[in-house]
Amino acid sequence: MGALTLACGDRHVGEELAQDTLVRVWERWGEVSRLDSPEAWTFRVGLNLAGSWRRRAAAERRANRRAADTRSVQAQGDEVDGTVRRAVAALPDRQRAVIVARFYLGYDVSGTAELLGCAQGTVKAATHHAMKNLRGCGFLLDPAAEGQRT
Repeated sequence: MGALTLACGDRHVGEELAQDTLVRVWERWGEVSRLDSPEAWTFRVGLNLAGSWRRRAAAERRANRRAADTRSVQAQGDEVDGTVRRAVAALPDRQRAVIVARFYLGYDVSGTAELLGCAQGTVKAATHHAMKNLRGCGFLLDPAAEGQRT
């Protein structure tokens, strides 16, 4: 047990590995008892189990780091999404409808005008005012994006 504790660096895990080793020795005692050195076989089994435990623990740590990174990215995305939702929700109805149609649903100016039942000039003006309002409330959008969608 002491050797396995040193091999894995954790007393509780060392105890579990020693128990697992003894179970394997017991299950194969008919073969093990005829070996030149049953102690060496037992020690090798214990070290193999410790190596497997270390590999599993390392894989678990990597998976946990990836999961934490994903949760962090998701949390950041949720925060940005929340900021976007609040900023768009604060727009007047027509501006909000135009922004949703153009930048969320992907309609162009003429498609947005048809969807909302208004003139293309109205869509362009509402887009311009909405972008100005979004910039004014601290939600910065690329000014070039406004010109690309006309």
